[in-house]
Amino acid sequence: MVNRPPSGNESDAGASSRPTIRPAQRQNASHYPANEHHAPQGGHGDYEVGPATEPMSSAPEAGAGSNPSANSGTDQPLPSRRELRRREAEAAAASGAPTAVYSDAPPVYSDSTQEHPQVNSGAGPNLGAHASAAAAGGRGHGDDPGRRRAQKPERQPLGPIRGTIRTFGELCITAGMILILFVVWQLWWTDIQANRDNEVLADKLTEDWSNQDPNQLPDDPEEPVVADPVEKDSAFGIFYIPRFGDDYYRTVAEGVDLEPVLNRMGVGRYPNSAMPGEVGNFSVAGHRVTYGKPFNQIAKLRPGDEIIVQTKDGFYTYTFRNFDIILPDAVEVLAPVPDEPEFKGKDRILTMTACNPMFSARERYVAYAELTDWTPAADGAPDNIKDSKAYDKVSKNGGA
Repeated sequence: MVNRPPSGNESDAGASSRPTIRPAQRQNASHYPANEHHAPQGGHGDYEVGPATEPMSSAPEAGAGSNPSANSGTDQPLPSRRELRRREAEAAAASGAPTAVYSDAPPVYSDSTQEHPQVNSGAGPNLGAHASAAAAGGRGHGDDPGRRRAQKPERQPLGPIRGTIRTFGELCITAGMILILFVVWQLWWTDIQANRDNEVLADKLTEDWSNQDPNQLPDDPEEPVVADPVEKDSAFGIFYIPRFGDDYYRTVAEGVDLEPVLNRMGVGRYPNSAMPGEVGNFSVAGHRVTYGKPFNQIAKLRPGDEIIVQTKDGFYTYTFRNFDIILPDAVEVLAPVPDEPEFKGKDRILTMTACNPMFSARERYVAYAELTDWTPAADGAPDNIKDSKAYDKVSKNGGA
């Protein structure tokens, strides 16, 4: 803008005191209507304001005075980058688009292998917000969530220590399973198998007796018939013990070997001991656990309990007297007179032995009984077992 020349009545001395319109003042002057004259404060005459497109100088004229108050009220600095981002975020929030959180610090990623999204807030007012939201969701704009598949983690190779520990653990688990199966077989399956073999053997034995003639009775009716010896591993009698249950019966065979007598045939007779009804000590052995456990309840016997032994010739009734617990090498209990090997004696004794305590073989439980009655086979079974389930089951094939 060119200042208006002074009038003729104005002196040249007053020209230096004329006000100069600065850029800020020029901006304010543009609000006035065109061709309108305004007098500045301090009045030195009228001034004409040119059009808004007129070039102007931002530097004051030489010798002109400064106006600090005008500059401080109108000159404003350009907004900072943070202010621009704040405005972009406000504009995005007003339009309903997701907003981004701006920070001067670089983004931090927990996974070094994750791709870092690039955010360019200068491309558009809402671009930074969308890019940040996509980065927070963990996928780009073109990803399809339905087609994404979880990546399997890579297996790290085992070191020597971890490999050894793992192998040892697997061996322990395998050994534990084998031990469990062995216990199940030993305590459960062997009983089932032995009981089945015992039933088959008893049926076969009674069938054989029905086809044989009994021995001749002695002249004295109170004198029992002594059973004939049999070969080793051969069955010759059946045990009935009412104290052990109404359905209890077990076969007795020659010998005390585990196989096949004690494990599959039931009760075994000690070699060189007396036969049923014979003067001396009729000594037998049986398992207390596993393999049918024929003497599992031996400790439940009470004085006066009856033990019946059936053979081809008849029924021998022994009455329980007392018991004893000994070491495995105390063989003197098998003598004709137990614990008195030097005497022969005149009594007819039954000695039953089994392991003690349960599930152990460090001791022997010994039960002693004495012959108190005998019944020939022709007279039928004694009253204490005649109506029992055990005798009914044994005699179904004919019996004695």
